Amino acid sequence: MGPGRRGPGLMGTMARTAVVAGTATVAVKATSNMMGGGQKKQAEAAQNQQIADLQAQQDAQAQQAAIAQQQAAAQQAAAPAGGGLDDQLLQIQKLSTLKEQGLLTDEEFTAKKAQILGI
Repeated sequence: MGPGRRGPGLMGTMARTAVVAGTATVAVKATSNMMGGGQKKQAEAAQNQQIADLQAQQDAQAQQAAIAQQQAAAQQAAAPAGGGLDDQLLQIQKLSTLKEQGLLTDEEFTAKKAQILGI
């Protein structure tokens, strides 16, 4: 994404979640070593649930980031290249001149024209 991006991004979110999950794993092991049999199992189960919750949260954030990126790309693609119809016509006329001068192929002209018109 461009300069308007908010938040740490997908990689930052994933890295932060990995650090939290790693810290949680170390904490549960330390707690487990201090506790006896039944309490140890309960602590491990609780910690495993916390890790699973963190991973689910990370997956949800990754999906949200991907959706936001797709929406931003769609908005950029949908926006016409010029400010209005006059700008679009002017750009197409310039492209036509370049094509007549042999600087653009028919395919390049058609592709760029479609881009300007947003089709």
